[in-house]
Amino acid sequence: MERLFTRRGFSMFILLVDLIIIYLSTYLAYLYFADSLAAYNDNLYSIISMAPYIGLFYLIVGHVFELDKPKEFTLFGVAYSVTVAILCLFMLTMAMSFLTRRLAYPRSILIVSSIVQVVLLTLWHLYINKKYLRDNVLKTVLVIGYDKAKYLALKLLHSKGIWSNVTHICTPESSNLEKYVANSDLIFISDDVDESKKQEMAEDCVKKNKQFFYEPKFQEIFLFNANFIQIEDTPVLKVRQFDINIEHDFAKRILDILLCSIAFIVAFIPGLFVALCLKIGGGTVFYKQERITRGNRPFFIYKFRTMIENAEAASGPTLAQQSDNRITKLGAFLRATRLDEIPQIYNILKGDMSIVGPRPERPFFVDQYCKEISEYNLRHRVKAGLTGLAQVQGKYNTSVKDKLKYDLLYINGYSFALDIKLIMQTLTVLLKKSSTEGVRDIVDHEEFINKLMDKN
Repeated sequence: MERLFTRRGFSMFILLVDLIIIYLSTYLAYLYFADSLAAYNDNLYSIISMAPYIGLFYLIVGHVFELDKPKEFTLFGVAYSVTVAILCLFMLTMAMSFLTRRLAYPRSILIVSSIVQVVLLTLWHLYINKKYLRDNVLKTVLVIGYDKAKYLALKLLHSKGIWSNVTHICTPESSNLEKYVANSDLIFISDDVDESKKQEMAEDCVKKNKQFFYEPKFQEIFLFNANFIQIEDTPVLKVRQFDINIEHDFAKRILDILLCSIAFIVAFIPGLFVALCLKIGGGTVFYKQERITRGNRPFFIYKFRTMIENAEAASGPTLAQQSDNRITKLGAFLRATRLDEIPQIYNILKGDMSIVGPRPERPFFVDQYCKEISEYNLRHRVKAGLTGLAQVQGKYNTSVKDKLKYDLLYINGYSFALDIKLIMQTLTVLLKKSSTEGVRDIVDHEEFINKLMDKN
């Protein structure tokens, strides 16, 4: 049972049960409509013929929307992810049925089975995710590091319970380190520990069969996805070029034009309605602001206005906060539903941006961040994006440094499939509160965290 509730065991088990639910719900829907079907045998044949495709589609969709990972532990979170996944499965099945016209897949069965799947999969995932949480929440956690260890411990305390049982925080030089490691199930190391000490502790954890995690430094991100090659009898790792090659760039541009052309048609009426509301409310409809894209080239990004007119006239360039009195009531709604981003379709079609990439920042902040973080300018190796890895995996006020790590991981691990995955995953974060909530300040937990600190 313990193996089952490791990440790998969980993924395999949950997808297997998911497939059983998918097929069972389809069969039950077929039995429900059996008496009303004109061609009973033909319909049964079409359902059986589509079964392998449906299974393959779901394995892909389930992985893309991370239903094979224990990420959501609330009814809304699970139901939302499952619903989006089943809607995608529904559309893929419809498309497959249309392309293979010889298969008369009944639409009534497809609709009813999809509804049943949403209900059953939601209940199943809610149960199994909470069971995973219960079986893992008691695992003891040790955080090793210096000043940044406190911040990492804070993140763990808010990690929805899986890794929140932090029992000790200590430095690599602590006299109690061996004892803490022996009594802990999981070991985390912050990124202010130097390489030699980290390697030493990693080796020690491997020998003691302890799970080991560490925050990667920027330099380590460049080594991810390195390719193994052999020179005579010597193994060598070839570090991939930190860029997107011309073939991938061309495919990326085609995807941008195709999807944004469709998005323009779909969003035209909602966009027009938003523009009318803004015009009637008084003031300008669009907000134009200079941002930086690939090659440090400046461009003007367009959004529907969500703040009062001349919001930065007195303060100068200022990052938006979660509670910001400059944001209008309509603007708050537009931001929550991401409708304010609709005009950026123009930026993408024009070629200033891509659908997926690092979010573009203003020149003022780019200059500031480049002075503070020498690697910051590397994110401009690719076009700025409407969404990205940092937006899917991060939160509203994830630190600049952590967002940069996500951006660099995206560039270094780029693939066309990754773009598709991030576009689809963006659908699952649009209405989730976690995508707009910030991390609580460490000051709020100073007393508790100090109790965990080793003083030796």
